[in-house]
Amino acid sequence: MTTTNPYISNPGEILLEEFLQPLGISQYRLAKAIGRPQSAVSDIVNGRRAITPEMAWLLSRALGTTPEFWLNLEAAYRLKTIDEASMPEVTPLVNIA
Repeated sequence: MTTTNPYISNPGEILLEEFLQPLGISQYRLAKAIGRPQSAVSDIVNGRRAITPEMAWLLSRALGTTPEFWLNLEAAYRLKTIDEASMPEVTPLVNIA
């Protein structure tokens, strides 16, 4: 893994530290507002579950953001944490100048 930042926040940390804690919203309250089990929210906060498009939509409605915000956080996190050493060798099909 190659990154310029040794610490990368997962989307759940951002959910907790930038939304839930400052707004005084518990994981339980968020779960009830979006109609999902508290375990689903807890798994996201603790980095055990990815944010799906459906969850991104639900979070956006509850927290006044966009689904793209959550999906972009998830995609960026996944790309930054890829283990390049475990990836197969790829033969380029096009030359990029």
